[in-house]
Amino acid sequence: MPVYRDAVRASDAIEALLACTAPDMLTVRLRIVDDGSLDGTAEALESLFGGRIDIVRLPRNVGRSAARNAGVAGSDADLLLFIDADCVPDNETFLLHHIDAMANADVSIGSIEGLNDGFWHAYQGAATARRERLSRHSAAAAFTTQNVMIDARLFRRVGGFDEAYRGYGFEDRDLAMRMMAAGARFGQADGARVVHRDSLVLEKVCAKMREAGETTAARFARLHPAEYRALGYEAIDATKHPWRGLIARATWPAVRLAVRYDGWINWGFLPFAARKTMVRMAVAIHFLQGTMRQRR
Repeated sequence: MPVYRDAVRASDAIEALLACTAPDMLTVRLRIVDDGSLDGTAEALESLFGGRIDIVRLPRNVGRSAARNAGVAGSDADLLLFIDADCVPDNETFLLHHIDAMANADVSIGSIEGLNDGFWHAYQGAATARRERLSRHSAAAAFTTQNVMIDARLFRRVGGFDEAYRGYGFEDRDLAMRMMAAGARFGQADGARVVHRDSLVLEKVCAKMREAGETTAARFARLHPAEYRALGYEAIDATKHPWRGLIARATWPAVRLAVRYDGWINWGFLPFAARKTMVRMAVAIHFLQGTMRQRR
């Protein structure tokens, strides 16, 4: 579990994980990677949980790929569970469901539920349904390191996370693609559910997508062009479609205002489908803006 300046939510996730049931033949050890927080996060978690967890302290923030690799380094585990600090297992049988799925798979993908907070809960549900449709063609579409168990031998064989993904996004799908190329079997552990406890804000969501377009999209598009296209990102990449970049630039002032003052998201008189479309357009324009500023 990588953690960056998020001791409160991480402690909730750790408490829930420690309460999970595991088969008698397995030893479970929770390893927390403090990704250069430098704000007392590691000390707070150590004070709360002591020897019940391992804490890996990184002297500077290295990003999620490198932080997860640091958590695996030196471990002799047979199975690796990756989970985010803001994701809390919703039942004590969480680990059992993952382990059951691993009986016939090399990768077990758990399910994710959002907070029941109106629009964003419904929006995440629609996004999950879309990923499930895409997963019929590619396991990478449903793969997310918010909640996944991987055979350690497979993880090491493909080289772990690509640490060149230094910004937001795509590092999980890159790993999935390399595992698929290595012949990995993907399974679904629907009973291994986590609740994603991040209260979403449109401005924050859009900022992450702009960062992805600027920092990590180019590498993923170069290494996995067919997957980039299948996932729909090529369609909103200004390096592939310059004229769409011009549209994004022309509409940018209006979009920024709509994103900053986003009370319309909860306007009940607007159908959910209309609000979802407007959010997707705002996200797409931010991604386009990011691709116009790509760091090569």
